[in-house]
Amino acid sequence: MIGKMDFSDVLASTLHDTKNSLGLLFSNLEDIIADCRERKCPSHTDFYKLQYEIKRSNLCLIRLLSIYKAEKSQLAINVDYHSIRDILEDMLTQHEFLLNTRGIKIETDCDPALFWVLDRNLIAGVLDNVINNSFRYAREKVVVSAFMENGYLGIRIEDDGAGYPAAMIFNEKNNPEFKKEVDFQTGSTGLGIYFSTMVAGMHKKNEKSGFISIANGGKSGGGVFSIYLP
Repeated sequence: MIGKMDFSDVLASTLHDTKNSLGLLFSNLEDIIADCRERKCPSHTDFYKLQYEIKRSNLCLIRLLSIYKAEKSQLAINVDYHSIRDILEDMLTQHEFLLNTRGIKIETDCDPALFWVLDRNLIAGVLDNVINNSFRYAREKVVVSAFMENGYLGIRIEDDGAGYPAAMIFNEKNNPEFKKEVDFQTGSTGLGIYFSTMVAGMHKKNEKSGFISIANGGKSGGGVFSIYLP
């Protein structure tokens, strides 16, 4: 007799299969876009918008699966010594074409000598999500920078859009009671923030834990997302 499966496990398995299908679709679409761009097809920019939605959905599934694994104590952190500039340059390469279709320039600012111990995949997942959202909110510019501050590595993503809604302004150090609720008017689930705080908190050193900050202003006058790692 087949035992009863836990619904959360069934859901996670389905999410995993769907994520893989979306990943394959994204990859195939990338080939189509490259071919279309080479042929100077006038509608190739429309494919970028479709690619953006596919990637956004895929990132959402990845976050859900990561949170599921964390709840099941199955999400392991795999830290190593990495060039932060390389990570930021990878982000630029992945998002540049898409952002350019809306006239948005993406820049990186990082000392090439800056290295840090972190889980590259998890941190890339956090940055990927924030930069991908910039496609919707930035006007002309997105800047991704890295720096040292009070013994932490800081990675910051700034845009020149209208900024984050007041309800999303958040700093774990100063506002630990931030409520990650669903906003049915904006469609925000708070999942991205929850995932970011989880990933930041998994990075620990000498009794210090990572944290995030969401603010408005900065050099570009728009939204400012920062993640700090000890």
